[in-house]
Amino acid sequence: MDDSRIGSRFYFIAKMKDQIPIDLVVTGAKILTLDEHFTEYDPGVIHIIGNRIHHIGPDDAAQQAVKARRILHADGRIIIPALFNSHNHAGMSIFRGLGNDLSLDGWLNHFIWPAEKRFISPETVYIGSLISMMEMIRSGTGTFSDMYFFEEEVARAADKIGMRAILGEGVMDFPTPSHPAAFATLRHTREMFNEFQDHPLITISVAAHAPYTCSPDVIRKAAELAKELNICSNIHLSETIKEVETITSRYGKSPAKYLSDLGFLGPQTVAHHGLYFNDEDLDILAESGTTTATITNSNMKLGSGSLQLKKLTKKGIHVSIGTDGPASNNHQSMIRELQEVARVQKVIYQDPTVITPPELLKMATINGAQGYGMGQQLGSLEVGKLADITIIDPGGPHWYPPFDPYNTIAYAMHSGDVESVIINGQLVMEQRVFPNIDEEEILDQFRKISQQIRQEIHQP
Repeated sequence: MDDSRIGSRFYFIAKMKDQIPIDLVVTGAKILTLDEHFTEYDPGVIHIIGNRIHHIGPDDAAQQAVKARRILHADGRIIIPALFNSHNHAGMSIFRGLGNDLSLDGWLNHFIWPAEKRFISPETVYIGSLISMMEMIRSGTGTFSDMYFFEEEVARAADKIGMRAILGEGVMDFPTPSHPAAFATLRHTREMFNEFQDHPLITISVAAHAPYTCSPDVIRKAAELAKELNICSNIHLSETIKEVETITSRYGKSPAKYLSDLGFLGPQTVAHHGLYFNDEDLDILAESGTTTATITNSNMKLGSGSLQLKKLTKKGIHVSIGTDGPASNNHQSMIRELQEVARVQKVIYQDPTVITPPELLKMATINGAQGYGMGQQLGSLEVGKLADITIIDPGGPHWYPPFDPYNTIAYAMHSGDVESVIINGQLVMEQRVFPNIDEEEILDQFRKISQQIRQEIHQP
């Protein structure tokens, strides 16, 4: 059967009576598909069978006769693909608000790494990750890429709440809270891949922490593992001037050249931050197909610098957006993050045309999915793709006058405007309520953990 016929509205309606019922119909909303042509339907309808979009198109009278297990009336709402957070350390929510006003080097060495040694455990990672996931979903995110410790606990939290996650156990030369050495972490990554390879929500990545925390042998082995398992890899790269100076002094080359020579970069690799690329670095990234994830708020808060977006996009390098962890940002909202990207880039170049709202939404959706090898499955609303959908209520005064939804999302939308989120075909948040978890119980557990941490580090 020709796949194009499956997506045809008329073929679908004619055959519907002979097929299984639609699991979920979302009807009445203005749909921004973010497909290649930026197709819109107003009003539109989406049919979901299982975890995939079975039909998307205009909402007309013929659609009303379709049999569905459930119809979600979204009249007056705006629908976009669920946002894709390209970089996070979700479990670090337990450190939010602590260790502020430090450079990255001081923040890591004098606060974060000692605090992680004392307080990071399977329990704190599980609860901390759930808190971050609640915030992410409430601001429209459906998928996030995590690099942290005890990632099996992050998987447990994601499975509980119903969120899609790409999980990478952080690889470092020195002992981490979860593993005594880098090669033990890589072995654990293989074990997690075997455990979760058939999971509908969990994908495993190889997460080397940074060029300055991973020796050449570790970087090489990490790259080999990613290629062997055919999974994505990710790493912090060229985040600070000090990192560039350290790697150049140590190896006689830039961090990007160092990774390239070790075989780490490639079309399934995402490099986080990327603030200090030279011309050779940009050529290396473009030729390898590596995606760069910009982490604007965290970079500003730590005083690290800003990504030069125009330089990357001119080279054809995909740029996606991430929030980083809640200890360095300190929020987990992709809405706020994409809005900051727009403003900061316009200031850097003193050019208001450097990025448009539709391009910004692409960075926050399909670019992230493509960077992690998931562009055929996620990032736009199209027939056959996974049903990851964000439903927005544009009823607040900041949405008026309602001229252009792209513009409003890019410059005025609040995270709280997200009304409902569908992930993998399931409503994981409806009317701002999480059906799969007891929110108050989780918050109570989190309060106890955070109170203990504050008392022990003597910070009011």
